[in-house]
Amino acid sequence: MCAVFAELLGLDRVGIDDDFFALGGHSLLAARVAAKARAELGRSLSIADVFEAPTVAALAPRARRRRRPAPSAT
Repeated sequence: MCAVFAELLGLDRVGIDDDFFALGGHSLLAARVAAKARAELGRSLSIADVFEAPTVAALAPRARRRRRPAPSAT
């Protein structure tokens, strides 16, 4: 998640306690964080999650609990 935050914010690195919004994040980037978490990490996060837990330390437990379900075979 630190790498996702850093990439989207255009920073070299982000620490686990750095606030996404204090570093320049906004609602559109929060949507991209949620989308990247789903696509790259297989975690189902919402934009609301990013607003409610704007640090990696706060967001990580939510991500661990929300593994994206595997696609069903049809």
